[in-house]
Amino acid sequence: MVSCAPKQGTLRDEAADASVQPNPVKVSVKQVNMVSNSILLNYSGTVEAAQTIPLNFRTNGTVEKVLVDEGDFIKKGQLLATINDTDAKNLFEIAQSKYQQATDAYNRLKSVYDKGSLPEIKWVEMETNLTQAKSSFELSKNNLEKCKLISPMSGIIGRRNIEPGMSSINLMGSPLEIVDINRVNIKISIPENEISKINKGIEADISVSAIGDKNFKGKVTSVSPVAEKFSRTYEAKIEVANTDLALKPGMVCDVKLYIPSTKSLVVVPYQSISKDSDGNTFVYTVDIRAKRAHKQIVTTGDYFGDHIEVISGLSSGQTIVSKGANKLSDNYLINW
Repeated sequence: MVSCAPKQGTLRDEAADASVQPNPVKVSVKQVNMVSNSILLNYSGTVEAAQTIPLNFRTNGTVEKVLVDEGDFIKKGQLLATINDTDAKNLFEIAQSKYQQATDAYNRLKSVYDKGSLPEIKWVEMETNLTQAKSSFELSKNNLEKCKLISPMSGIIGRRNIEPGMSSINLMGSPLEIVDINRVNIKISIPENEISKINKGIEADISVSAIGDKNFKGKVTSVSPVAEKFSRTYEAKIEVANTDLALKPGMVCDVKLYIPSTKSLVVVPYQSISKDSDGNTFVYTVDIRAKRAHKQIVTTGDYFGDHIEVISGLSSGQTIVSKGANKLSDNYLINW
């Protein structure tokens, strides 16, 4: 007769495997601590000008002169570029001549009118001619001024899209752009699991490698309520004083945000968190004396940069496996 009884010792559980484990597993460990006061979040940011003003000619024509280049510092009222003003100048001179004639005629006949020797209808006609001549003169003068591109503010030329000989009609975009970089904005992208922690007024430290890792201080001034369509991140801006104009638009920087905390938290490196086949979240706690790792079920909360909050299952002072958890099973021998 063939026996159907199962053979003994063909199945082993995790703990049994661990008991005959030949060599300890090399891991990194870390003591669990309570974190209070603030949480540090790290981001990569991009410098933007606080204000960008596109400049356009107020009339059409051929560009004659461009007097500035990208990066030039300019002052309010400075002449930046001109278009050919030949036609406008001719019309101005004609209007100026007619206005001068009308003014001379008005002045000569005023004494005659005051003496009552000039009919009223003639005087009204004289006043009308003078008014029309003055209007034409002012209009032609204004059109002549439109051939000049004048800076409305002090700043730096951020873009130059024109060259002499180009038509002001066919330009793609504005001929010139002025940027104000006395104050700049640092734009960062916030993941959706961190956006609830970011509010206006949060302090930031900014480090820029392009200028020797120089450090700047700033504050969050705006947080977008709408996520980007593809990245699913939220845009936030940090305003920074740039008194020496060292920060330039387009520079990449490292941003550290300090998030105030209203309670003490237990946080662990996110690499130390694992999930088992039943969907339980766990870490490996460390028995220092026995040099063994023990599976401990935990409940996690929010992410804080490269750390995650543990709501329950761990307490301050315990030691956990921070790196190498993927090589372990319950009760494994470890060293560090």
